[in-house]
Amino acid sequence: MSIGDNVQIKPGVVLRPETGFISIGSNVVINHYTVIHAKGGVEIGDWTVIAPNCGIYAQNHSYDSFEQPITKQPNIGKGITLMGDNWLGAGSIVLDGTTIGKGTVIGAGAVVTKSFPMAKVIAGNPARIIKNRFSDDRWDFHTVERCSSTDTPKTYWQYINQRVVFAAGYLDPSDTVLDIGCGDGYITALLRKACKQIIGIDYSEEAIREANRLYSLDEVYQMNSTNIEFEEAIFDKVLCLEVLEHLTVLQARKTLAEVYRVLKPGGMLVGSTPLRTSLQSSPSTYSHIYEYSEPELRQLLKSFESVVISERNFYIGRKPVQ
Repeated sequence: MSIGDNVQIKPGVVLRPETGFISIGSNVVINHYTVIHAKGGVEIGDWTVIAPNCGIYAQNHSYDSFEQPITKQPNIGKGITLMGDNWLGAGSIVLDGTTIGKGTVIGAGAVVTKSFPMAKVIAGNPARIIKNRFSDDRWDFHTVERCSSTDTPKTYWQYINQRVVFAAGYLDPSDTVLDIGCGDGYITALLRKACKQIIGIDYSEEAIREANRLYSLDEVYQMNSTNIEFEEAIFDKVLCLEVLEHLTVLQARKTLAEVYRVLKPGGMLVGSTPLRTSLQSSPSTYSHIYEYSEPELRQLLKSFESVVISERNFYIGRKPVQ
């Protein structure tokens, strides 16, 4: 258990880490009779408000066998992350393996069975997006989480295309590549011809639908970067372009551990993230959770070898050959 500053936990709340963990940020309110089971780990970001009688269940009974009672079969958990500034309405339930983007509101009585991106209002059973919290008629760098092939102003495209050129420089025609945080598939689509196979993942189902619609990308999947659902050691390269700053520090660590797992020995991580030069992280936009200094990024990448970090915020690292 870890609890930040200025946290209110009201009477009747049940916090049950079991063999996992519960990490509560600062300025969080957890109201009466909410229950948190956290075998897979639960992270609650800063400024989150949880109404009474909510359930956050980062674990599940397995039930594959009829040879023994369900209660004797393994209890498993993937984990849950509330990324901060969230409001969970009374009686809402969040189930295992889900990530709730920063600023997203969950309506009273909702049952959340999958991940949702930033700044949405979701409701129902199962929960679905009912509206955006931001304006639908303009793309605002400060309040959006990903670039849009149709909405992002031209002034930003030179920076986006720099990522394409950088990544392409490390891809070989024989490579199998994973693109983490692929968004609506713009970069994934451009890099198709630079490698044998490229697979995109994003925690936003909305983004994956756009990738299919705009670029006919078949191999893009809704998936959390903290639980990459592929076997170990199958990718030659993993792209992580402008992703780390949108994650909590704990999510970033789990993501890089998953990247390490799915990379082949000698495989390469290719990424970019804005670097700060001040002592404290003061994210430049609402959608950024944490921005790293160069020493912090090197520490984050300590499992990789031959790490190179450029002044233009690009980085590479290799998985050691064992």
